[in-house]
Amino acid sequence: MPWLCALALTGACKSKSETPAAPSANTLNVAGSWRGTATDSSGPGSITMQMTQSGTALSGTVSMSVTTVTGRGTLTGTVSGSTIRLTITIPAGGFDAPFAGCTATVSGDGQASASAISAAYTGTNSCSGAITKGELTVTKG
Repeated sequence: MPWLCALALTGACKSKSETPAAPSANTLNVAGSWRGTATDSSGPGSITMQMTQSGTALSGTVSMSVTTVTGRGTLTGTVSGSTIRLTITIPAGGFDAPFAGCTATVSGDGQASASAISAAYTGTNSCSGAITKGELTVTKG
C-alpha cells in the first residue's frame, strides 16, 4: 500500500468534488449565427446574434435594429436542456447617432432547439426607460 500513500501525497488522488463536472450529454449546442425578429415596447425590429458556447455557458455579439436605429453589443447566457437564458448589453457608443450615449440591457428566458430560439425579455434603456413585452424569435444560419 505504500504506492497509495505516495499517490495521496502527490495529489493524484482527488475526491469527486475536486473533479470538474463534464458537460451533460444533453447540453444543446447553440453556437453559431442566428437571425430573426425582436419586438418590444420600443417597437418591432430585427436581431442577429453570433454565439459561442463552452459547456452550458454562452457568449457572443448582438446587433439589434428597431426602426432606423441599430445597437451593437454583447450577449451572455446559459443553456440547459432546451431552456435558454440570455442577457444582451448594448454599451454607450453601441447605438447609432443620435443615441450613441444611451445604454441598454435586456434579459430573459426561452426555449431553444438546434435550429430555433424563442424567448421573452425585459430590461432598461438609459435614454427611454423600461423595455417591456420583449419577444425574440431567431433561426440558425
